[in-house]
Amino acid sequence: MDQSTAAKVHQYLGINLPLRHVEQQVKYHIGVPNDYDTYCNIMPVRELFMMVTMDRLCDKLDWHEKVFDDRIVARWRKEALAQPQDPLYDQILSTHLGTGWGASERDRLPLPVRSRFISEEVFDYCIAELRCKATFFKETGLVYTLDTDGTTVVKSDTLVPPHVQDSLKAAFDKLQADQSTEPDWHPGTNEMVQNLVHPSMYPFVYPGRSNFIQEEVVGIADAIDKWAGKGEPQEPNSPVVDPMSTDFPQEYWSEEYQWLPANLEIQENGTVKLASYINNLHPKKYPGIYSTIEKLIGIAIPAWDHALGGQVIVSETNDDCGSRFDLPESTYDEDPFWEPFNAGVLKRYEKQHGKLDLDALEDQIEDEYENLCDELDWDEENEPAHELGVKNQAILNIKWKHIRDPILTEPKEFKPLVYKSKENLLENFADSGLQVIVKMASIELTPEKPDFPVGGWHIEGQMNEHIVATALYYLDSENVTPSHLQFRMQTSEEQDDLMDRAGQDQFHIYERLYGTSLKDSSGLALQYYGDVETREGRLLAFPNSRQHRVSPFSLKDPTKPGHRRFIALWLVDPMLRIVSTANVPPQQMDWWGEAVFGDKESFAAAKTKGEMPPEVMQIMVEQGVTGRLGLALDKLDDLVASSTERLPAEIMDMVRSLKPTEGLMSVEEAREHREKLMEERSRADQLSQEKWTETSLWNFCEH
Repeated sequence: MDQSTAAKVHQYLGINLPLRHVEQQVKYHIGVPNDYDTYCNIMPVRELFMMVTMDRLCDKLDWHEKVFDDRIVARWRKEALAQPQDPLYDQILSTHLGTGWGASERDRLPLPVRSRFISEEVFDYCIAELRCKATFFKETGLVYTLDTDGTTVVKSDTLVPPHVQDSLKAAFDKLQADQSTEPDWHPGTNEMVQNLVHPSMYPFVYPGRSNFIQEEVVGIADAIDKWAGKGEPQEPNSPVVDPMSTDFPQEYWSEEYQWLPANLEIQENGTVKLASYINNLHPKKYPGIYSTIEKLIGIAIPAWDHALGGQVIVSETNDDCGSRFDLPESTYDEDPFWEPFNAGVLKRYEKQHGKLDLDALEDQIEDEYENLCDELDWDEENEPAHELGVKNQAILNIKWKHIRDPILTEPKEFKPLVYKSKENLLENFADSGLQVIVKMASIELTPEKPDFPVGGWHIEGQMNEHIVATALYYLDSENVTPSHLQFRMQTSEEQDDLMDRAGQDQFHIYERLYGTSLKDSSGLALQYYGDVETREGRLLAFPNSRQHRVSPFSLKDPTKPGHRRFIALWLVDPMLRIVSTANVPPQQMDWWGEAVFGDKESFAAAKTKGEMPPEVMQIMVEQGVTGRLGLALDKLDDLVASSTERLPAEIMDMVRSLKPTEGLMSVEEAREHREKLMEERSRADQLSQEKWTETSLWNFCEH
């Protein structure tokens, strides 16, 4: 597609279209609150245990071969059946009940004692499924993990070849060395996260600050020399608000900032090539790093295909697999769904934990006593001798209801599965190409700062960026403990299918099966999905409908430093076109200054030799260029005064009128914008957290 065609086709949000424009038919969804198409179904605790068990098993070396060896599988079975259940169960309760959950919720939703989520039969199902995953892995190098009901995380420890990993390690070493005198520590991280490339520096600032060119003309090699300072600041020429966006709070968009993606062209041979510079990665200094990132993006695209369009298909019917469990039958908290009464178990429980408080259970015992009277058709006035026996039975029944285990539902009958994707980014967007935002960072721990804290739950970007998928590559870890990326998704507060099966206030069995509170709006409408280890050499890809956060980690040897380095690739919705580095020339004033003046030594030589008129240098000083470049101009006044070669005044006015530094930013200004951008996004994140944890609540009591 030539540039003239591109100029006619591409209409940009916030420039030619309303900033908050939302297409009527959205193919790729973002997990912001109120995007109902990103809601998942509530999941049985047992299914979550199955997903995490399978994830851990396919972390084992050569798992795809060993899973077919019955002797090795027997050892895995023994490990799985002995695995502690409390850590994962507590994490489920923490996600479903919020950070304030405590002893009362744990007492009401206890971990089953006499049955396990991973039983012999359930483990058999996991192995059968893993064998299907192994077949797919051998074909593609990809593994579906934490997958159910049409959504998945994709991981691979083999997709990125060693030479690409080595090139990325060398790139990080080079970038860190070039930052050695002034590391760019990410604000708010206590100087533990070093930004090597981050989109929050020098973002697109609108309206009226960043220069913009309607045509996508800015490339890589010519980005600075030809285009820096070109273009014009833009004022919105269309409404800020689109009627189609009214389902979403306006705060999910920024009216000031947007991260800038780089554009990618898709070649005829199926490879990708960067068509515009990566924001904050110097396009002329680091051509080798550009080439390596191109390769990494090309490797990540098949993983994105499956993260966005993955399908788990039952091979014999060609139907979507969906959940591994059918919904329970209509229950009304009836006894068949619970462990039958066992006097010995009750006796052992009270011996170990102490007698249950009958005063606290008085109302329940009275209700149970009346129910028994009705069931027995018994009149206590006519048969007083039986009263004590009935009351004792009522006490036993209520005690048992407080300690009994649910009968855990079994998964569906296993049927062989195949893994497919209905997405093909390279084919579907061969003409328009893709847009990708790049981040490169290193988490640096020291003996003085040995612990990295847990992250906050989030999705990537604001609605301005329209990020639909993430790819993370963990290229280097040294002297740090294992860390994981945790996942969750939002669900609907209205679980109609379950509500229809439960009677009024008769849903406690569901609370035990699903690991959450369904009464009095005390359970969060969130579904925990487990976590995936972020080990060195691993590529992860997932849709931006999945909220995620990093788990804490620490130094292995607290006397030595350590690090974890990664590169993040964020895919912009390819159905849209947002302002990119092809439209916005480099805004870094120091890049432009070096291109014009050379390095400090070259500039000093030019000044000394008189190769640049002193008046021009004076204009550079007036416009703030030379000071930002760190160029020593303390003798500039003397140089101007002593010069015998003077430019005519009208020429000086012409040079001033060119304003060559408009559209450029100093580092100080870029940091100010980054601070404002981060504050704005923190407010949007807080709004999302409030929606996820304060207003999206389950309540089965009234239906």
